[in-house]
Amino acid sequence: MADAYGISQAQLLQDFKKRGATSLALYNQTLGTLRDNARLTITSREVAQQVYRGLDWDAIDPRYRFLITSTDPKLIEQIWPRLFGQASSVSALRKIELEPRSGGSFGILLPASKQLVGDIQLGFDPQQVQFARDNGYSVTARVSNPLNLTPARIGTLLDDVEKIGAKVVIFAEDEVLGYESLVSGAAREMRRRGLVFTNIEFSKQRGGPDFAKNTEGALVRLHTVTADEAARAKPDILVDRFVRAAKERNMRVLYLRLVRQQKGEPKIPEEGVKLPPIELEKTPYRQNLDFIERVSSDLTSPTPLVPFLRPALQMGDAQPFGDYPQAQFAATFGERGAKIVRTLMLFGSGLGVVGGTLLLLNLFFDLSPRAQRRWLFAGLFLIAGLSNFAGKGAQLMALQAGIVFPIVAMLWGGLPLVWDGLKTLDKPHTPKNVALLGFGILWKTTLLTLIGGFLVVSLLNNWRYMSKADEFLGEKATQFLPLLIIPLAFLGELFPHRVEKNGAAAGRDLMKARFNRALAKPFTVRVAFTSVVILFAGYIWMARFGNESGMEISTLELNLRATLEKIFITRPRTKEIFLGHPAFLIAVLFMLRRQKWLAWGALVVATIGQTDVLNTMCHIHTPVFYSIWRSITGVFLGAFGGFVALWLFDKFTARRQMVRPQQSEAARELVKAGA
Repeated sequence: MADAYGISQAQLLQDFKKRGATSLALYNQTLGTLRDNARLTITSREVAQQVYRGLDWDAIDPRYRFLITSTDPKLIEQIWPRLFGQASSVSALRKIELEPRSGGSFGILLPASKQLVGDIQLGFDPQQVQFARDNGYSVTARVSNPLNLTPARIGTLLDDVEKIGAKVVIFAEDEVLGYESLVSGAAREMRRRGLVFTNIEFSKQRGGPDFAKNTEGALVRLHTVTADEAARAKPDILVDRFVRAAKERNMRVLYLRLVRQQKGEPKIPEEGVKLPPIELEKTPYRQNLDFIERVSSDLTSPTPLVPFLRPALQMGDAQPFGDYPQAQFAATFGERGAKIVRTLMLFGSGLGVVGGTLLLLNLFFDLSPRAQRRWLFAGLFLIAGLSNFAGKGAQLMALQAGIVFPIVAMLWGGLPLVWDGLKTLDKPHTPKNVALLGFGILWKTTLLTLIGGFLVVSLLNNWRYMSKADEFLGEKATQFLPLLIIPLAFLGELFPHRVEKNGAAAGRDLMKARFNRALAKPFTVRVAFTSVVILFAGYIWMARFGNESGMEISTLELNLRATLEKIFITRPRTKEIFLGHPAFLIAVLFMLRRQKWLAWGALVVATIGQTDVLNTMCHIHTPVFYSIWRSITGVFLGAFGGFVALWLFDKFTARRQMVRPQQSEAARELVKAGA
């Protein structure tokens, strides 16, 4: 890159550092990379015989096909023990004095072996390490997973990292060190040396999840973009992506891929004007300097007007998570006391899950007082057992909270009262009045959903989930099951106030009767077409779910997200503001008009908004404040979108009512004429 821009490497590094770059990633070298960097020479036997005539080539075994030499004797001394120790057999290599009996330099003879040239790790180039330090950079180590890896070789590779003073290790290519059978051992050796593993966001690196779980918190999160993304994306989008990753998703290492080609086009002169020479506003080098500077500046600057919402970050060495919260508790209560405190915290959070589950059981089943007590004791016994397992136990309780509380919110938030006409408007059903009523119910419903979200956060309050070494279990279940149960509850009108008065059996019978009547209706083309549309929409919705869905996001949506990000500090979820929350207000309108089937259809879509609110809180790697703020702004924006939809719907229905009488009069005239 320095050669392409016509400047020295030192000048390039200094320019980058002035604009915020702090660390240089250096690769563990192989014979091939050292040769490509002109640090050593690999000469064929035939050429070596002409150069080093003083050697007795007849006495040298003919299987040695190459001679390795270097003008840096220290480099030969460094790579010899590593080559010797990692070769498939001791006889595969031979160290030889290039000028016998003169005490001169040495070379290394080796056979024609692709594995020896391209795979064996030889440590870091001391010249590169010194060059990075001289220019004020810390060193980040990049280590590959070589062939024929053994526990001894793992120790040697990590010793090399320790010797150059690197703390953060990024595993190169598509495998972590030790993949597959030595992952836990490699992680243990890194911990012993105080080295930090980088968990790469959106990475498909084989063995990465297992390695992260074995670090005991000695890891950081890393964000980068692929070479293809860096080539296609505009610098503004890349800057926004890196800054958001650090401030919103707890990324502590940003691995920048520099812009290779000039972005943008020169100005096109007016028609008739003689074409001037092509001139660019910025050279590619200047674009890279500005790119690094903008990322650094945005990271270290608080958000204008509301700095407390997104404070400035500090540039420096990436700090690992540590064994949170166990280490913090152990400092106060000791190791045993820390485990007890953690168990009690999980049990306390689990009580909320038991409470929500019992609410639903009492809603769908007529439980006697004795049965209720049994279910209560069973729930307490279950969470007492699960609380002793901060891994799967906490995940299972969090999953139950994620499924239960969107259902509780939709059934206890006020919508059933509107459905039954117990909560209505004394005023005209104008878009404004309906929107205000719906907003109050939506706000209460969302707060109930957030209770479940807070329980999930408290249950998964651990470094594993903050670093995404482990994740919330069963995200799709928290989306699908409420979407199945809530419409069924409304179909049978299994509402708290009704069940308390009439029992759950009546509601279940009504649900079955309505379901059977729906199945008994003829299967028309309209039904078939509607089913296909619903299935397709459901497929898109589920496929788009999650950050790694595999479905490409359009440029329009990326620009919309970036705009929302700038306005609202953190971007509200699109499924809430454009789908779920507006549908919630539309469902309220249909309920007020006693159009229950239309209300039921809108209710299904509204459920998506609440499950999305809960899902936002399941992203433990995101600071919890941003999740709460995202949900709050989502409610207000979604309610505004719902008001706009109500206004448009009101205008449309009013126009239809004006057109219908005219159509009827014309129809009557036609009938008379025909008679």
